[in-house]
Amino acid sequence: MDLHKKLSLVDVVNFIFWLAIFIFYIISFRVSAYKLHGFLLLSGLLLFQYYILKIRAQKTKNSWQKYLLLFYPAIFLVMIFDGIHLVLPYINSHVYDQQLYEIDHWLLGVNPTVWIEQFINPYLTELLYILYFFYFPMPLFILAYLYRYKKFKELDKAVVFIFITYYGAYLLYFLVPALGPRYYPVLEMQQKASLNGLWLTDIIRNTISSLEHNKFDAFPSLHTAISLATVIVVAQYRKKWLWFFVPVLIGILISLIYCRYHYFIDMIGGTIWVLIAYFITEKYYDKLYQKYFVPFISGR
Repeated sequence: MDLHKKLSLVDVVNFIFWLAIFIFYIISFRVSAYKLHGFLLLSGLLLFQYYILKIRAQKTKNSWQKYLLLFYPAIFLVMIFDGIHLVLPYINSHVYDQQLYEIDHWLLGVNPTVWIEQFINPYLTELLYILYFFYFPMPLFILAYLYRYKKFKELDKAVVFIFITYYGAYLLYFLVPALGPRYYPVLEMQQKASLNGLWLTDIIRNTISSLEHNKFDAFPSLHTAISLATVIVVAQYRKKWLWFFVPVLIGILISLIYCRYHYFIDMIGGTIWVLIAYFITEKYYDKLYQKYFVPFISGR
């Protein structure tokens, strides 16, 4: 069975990041407290990707295998993100919150999470936490649209773009680990107003905190990068939706400071990175796709 003939660029992007985490795992193996957990996760992901290649090559008609093919990128992404905390502290133990805090003050003359406290009220807090949380399913709307109308190449390209954005940011976490304004002691002393919402604020905040095993994810801001990436894909394939997604994007950007998850420089970093990821995708995707690859999912 010629599995290489059924490779998607999504598979390649996934494997490259898997390889990066595997290298970090090997480097940190001697001092890691997660030797077994890391081995099980990395070997399981590799077997999972091999299985995906097999069922794609077989052109399966099994319904659950088709759904597995469809959701495979999201499953892989979530699992690999969960593995970052297994190796990151052993690769770079320095925390850069002080430097990011100082850059913000140098750029703006104020600390934005403190300055914005003058606008805090329960209704705005509730709205901005909802928008902050909406980031997580945000790309799924345009991806579902592309799948629904059988635009499989466009779907594949959009996922490649979004995954390059994700994985590049994940690698930058290793270079610049930072916890963000909500955990930096100097800012904790200055941030005096409580972020009390109405009904969903505490649920959202607690859910994110419990699911976010890697806390060193402030720089760059993936909320900025992925929200921008989603708007870019919407602009490419479904411009009519921009009336909704652009205001949502603006709200998400405000929520990053208001809810104390990010420094302003994190947002600049996320913006720069998504533009780089877009350039890489636009420059190389079509050339590589035509010669070597198939979509990760198709209607066959």
